[in-house]
Amino acid sequence: MATVPPTPRIPVLIFGAHIAALGVLRVLAKRGIPTNVVDETSNIIVRSRWYRPPARTLPESSDAGALDGFLQSLDLPRAVLIPCSDQWALAVAGLPAETRQRFPASLAPLAAVEQFVDKDRFRALVDRLDIARPRTLPISKPADLELATDADLANGFLKPTESHRHNRRFGTKGFFVESRAAAVRLVEQASAAGITFMLQEWIPGDPSKTILIDGFVDRAGTITAMVARRRVRMDPPRLANTCSDVTIPLADVSPCLPALRTLLGDVDYRGIFNVEFKFDERDGQFKIIEVNPRPFWLIGHIAKAGLDLPWMSYLDAQELPIPVPASYRIGRYGLYEIPDATAIARAWSHLRRPAGPVLEPWLRGDRALFWWRDPLPAVSGVGQILGRRLGGTLGRFGRTRTRS
Repeated sequence: MATVPPTPRIPVLIFGAHIAALGVLRVLAKRGIPTNVVDETSNIIVRSRWYRPPARTLPESSDAGALDGFLQSLDLPRAVLIPCSDQWALAVAGLPAETRQRFPASLAPLAAVEQFVDKDRFRALVDRLDIARPRTLPISKPADLELATDADLANGFLKPTESHRHNRRFGTKGFFVESRAAAVRLVEQASAAGITFMLQEWIPGDPSKTILIDGFVDRAGTITAMVARRRVRMDPPRLANTCSDVTIPLADVSPCLPALRTLLGDVDYRGIFNVEFKFDERDGQFKIIEVNPRPFWLIGHIAKAGLDLPWMSYLDAQELPIPVPASYRIGRYGLYEIPDATAIARAWSHLRRPAGPVLEPWLRGDRALFWWRDPLPAVSGVGQILGRRLGGTLGRFGRTRTRS
C-alpha cells in the first residue's frame, strides 16, 4: 500500500465492544494511532493491551442526541469516530453537522444507514433499483402470512427487519419454520416484542456460494478499494455470520459489481462497506442479501490481505489523501476461531465432513481473536465460553438432583 505524508495523529473514538471493534482497535494501534473505546462494557475488548476508555463511557445506543451530549462533555479538542455496530452507526450518522466538525467520521448519510440496518427498507431499496435479490414478503403481523403460499413457507425463512432487537430477544438471525401454525406462533411472539419479519426465499447452496465484497468509498463518492471473499464456513448452519473465508479475485465476482456500484451511488455512500451476495445456481445470478455500513468481524484479516479499511476511514474523516492499494493477496484465509471451531465440531458430531478446508485456515489463516502480540482477548473469550458451558452443565446437574 502506498504511503501518505506524516500527519498529526488525532485520536480515534471506537464505538463497539466485540470482535469487529477489537479488529479496528488492533489495526489502528499497529499504526500508532491513539484510540479510546467508548462502550460501557466488560466484553473481550477490555482485555486488549491497547484498550483505553475515555474519561466517561457510554452504553451502546442508536440515540444521536445522547451521543451528542456525551461527545460535548469530553475534554478532547478533536477525534475521529469509527462506529462498529449498527446501533452506533445510526447514532454517529445522526449527529448534528456542527458536532461532526469536531468529531468527524467517514460514514454514509443517516438515510442510507437506516436503509441498510432496517431490512424492510433495504428490500424496498433493492426492489426500486431492480437489483437481483431473493423473493421477499413483509410480515408485520400474523395475518400477513395469509399472503404466503405453502411453498413460500417451505422454501423460505423468517428474517427480522431489525437484527439488533431480534438477536437480543431470540439469539438468532432468523427462523426456518416447519408449518404455517409454527410461523404464526413465531410472528405473534415477535410482534409482542415489537419485532417484525420478512419471509425471504432461501437460496439453496453450500457456504461457498456466498460471496462477500468489502471496500471503501471516499468523501467524493469514489470506491477506492475492494476485496472479494468466498465464505468457507458459518455457524450455526444456514443462518449465521461468516466464521471462515478465503480471498478471491474480483474478477470472480464481476457480475456483482454493476449492482454494487448502482446501490452505493444511489444512496451517496461513504465509508467502509461489507456486502453479501449469494450465487443462485437455478438462474445463474448473484443475488444481494445485505449491506453492513460499518466494520465487520474479519476486518483485521482484510487489513493483513492488503486493504487497511480502518486506516482509510481515519484519513478520509480528516479529508486527507487516501492511499490506493495496488492489489490484495488472493487465497488468504481468515477465521473467527470460536464460531469456526464450533462449526467444525458440529459437523463432526453429526458424522459429517465440515464445509471447506480445515487445516489450511487454522494453520495459515488470519485469526480474528488470537494475536500473538495481544493474546488476552482470546483467553477471555475462551474463558467466557467455558464458563457458560460449565454453568449450563452445573444447572442441569442441579435440576436433576432436585428432581431425584
